[in-house]
Formats: sequence, structure tokens, C-alpha cells
Amino acid sequence: MSEIIITTVSAVIGVLSGAWSILEEIFLWAGNVLYHLHVDAPRLEGLLVGIALTWILLRRDKHPLLRVLSAPLKLVVDILDLAWDQIVEVFEDTKSTVTSWIKSSSGYVFQKAKSAFDWIMKKLSDIKSKLSEKSEDEAEKSEKESD
Repeated sequence: MSEIIITTVSAVIGVLSGAWSILEEIFLWAGNVLYHLHVDAPRLEGLLVGIALTWILLRRDKHPLLRVLSAPLKLVVDILDLAWDQIVEVFEDTKSTVTSWIKSSSGYVFQKAKSAFDWIMKKLSDIKSKLSEKSEDEAEKSEKESD
């Protein structure tokens, strides 16, 4: 009877030792893969982490453990969303301010240019009217002389 107990204990220890060896080998393999990703392929590591976090966020309502795991990630995503909204608002405000400054300054320049153009055109029309008056006077004088 003791022989059966000893062989049974030995079999259980062998099975547990084999299971431990398998688990140890799996963890060593996973550690080596993670080390390789971290050292030699950081972009792929980032992609895989992003995919894993997205998977957790998409399934967070289906399991309480995923909800607990995704709570800090959800907080970070919300903070990044608020920061993005603020940055977009700052750029839009800056753009509107700069465009209003440019429009007002260009409006001032165009107004001055238009007033200068109008002044020049007025002077030219005055000169034209004076010249046309002189030519009419000369034409009248020449008509009187010919009569």
C-alpha cells in the first residue's frame, strides 16, 4: 500500500514539475519576445501596446476586471481629449486674431492707396478741365479772329 502512495506522490510531483517546466518555458519565451520587442523593435512594441489598450477599452463594459484595468487608461484618454480640444481652440483663436489684424491693416493700406488714387485722379481731371477750357478759349479766339 505504501508503494502505491509513493508512486502516486511521485507521479503527482512529476506532473506538477512538468507543468512548472512548461509554465517556466512559456514565461521565459514571453520574456525574451518582450525584450526583443523593447530593444530591437520599439515601433512594433508600441503598435502592439496600442492594439492591446484599444481592445481593453472596447471591451471594458463587458467585464468588471476590464473596467478596472481600463479606468486609468480612460482617464488618460479623457485628459488627452480635453487637451486636444484646448489646443484646437487656441489655434482657432490665434488664427482669427491674426486674420483680423491682417484684414484691418490691409484695409488701412488699401484705404490710403484709394484716397491717394482718388486725389491723383481729381488733380488730373482738374488739369484736364483747365486744359479743355484753354483750348475752348483758344478756339473761340481763333473763331473771332477769322470773323
